[in-house]
Amino acid sequence: PSRFPPSSWCQAPELCVGIPAKMASKLTKAAAAPAIATNTIFSGKASAFFHEVCRCLPFIHRLHRSEEVVTLSELRKIVKAKILENKDVTDPRVIDMLIFKGREELETYLMMHKNRHHLITEYAEPYHLSLTHKKKKTGNSGFLDSFFTTSYPSITRKQ
Repeated sequence: PSRFPPSSWCQAPELCVGIPAKMASKLTKAAAAPAIATNTIFSGKASAFFHEVCRCLPFIHRLHRSEEVVTLSELRKIVKAKILENKDVTDPRVIDMLIFKGREELETYLMMHKNRHHLITEYAEPYHLSLTHKKKKTGNSGFLDSFFTTSYPSITRKQ
């Protein structure tokens, strides 16, 4: 038997006390390899980064106590949407730079340099607003649609 707990016990292996960081990163790469090979949405480095972030999300979710605001599956959807924003990028240098910036962002949440407020305003709130404010086809006039959706309806004059 190993003296270290199985990797499934630790949601953020780099932060587990009992496992050395190099060993944890090797374990996570080995565990993510089959998932990376079968994933068709992302490729290579982006896929590995997505899985790295998803492994850290449960820890961030508990750390920032965001259970009542956003679920873990919604956080995964938000991360997936953020990565898919740059799906057309093909230059390897740009991909490396985007992954580097993503890792910096991940580290700021893991080290609590960004608080619960930042998690809510930068990720959870825009996600929920995008779900609730879909443009619907109604039989109403433009004024009525504006009146029902905002506190300051727009008045346009007929010419």
